[in-house]
Amino acid sequence: MFLNKRGGVPPIVTALVLVAFLISAGLIAWYVIYTTSLATKRALLEVSGGCYIVNNVLYITVKNIGSSRYEGVISITLTDGSNTYTGSVNITLLPGQSMPLKITLSGTPTADTLGGVLQYGESTIKIVADVIRG
Repeated sequence: MFLNKRGGVPPIVTALVLVAFLISAGLIAWYVIYTTSLATKRALLEVSGGCYIVNNVLYITVKNIGSSRYEGVISITLTDGSNTYTGSVNITLLPGQSMPLKITLSGTPTADTLGGVLQYGESTIKIVADVIRG
């Protein structure tokens, strides 16, 4: 059907297939680069050092290891198995910046260690906090 009288493919068909292939390869390369750049241009927080609770105040240090600034709420939910303690704070962190936080919890823990999560934006970090009595 696409063959000429001598049994070969006409040059125009070969040229069109080559152009279609190059356009497809370009679109695939653009998609991979675009999605990768979107994934890396965001704030990414990590907890550095320990997490300690004195009375009903949580002491924690967070660092922005991402490539965008984070401005928003950090929410903490901690539990000892039977009691749950919550707290939150508004912060602004530039890329590479770390900040010590003092977050007032909803109650005074009685257990020695609490486990829970730190939530910011759509991300969650698991944390463990030691209760210090004195």
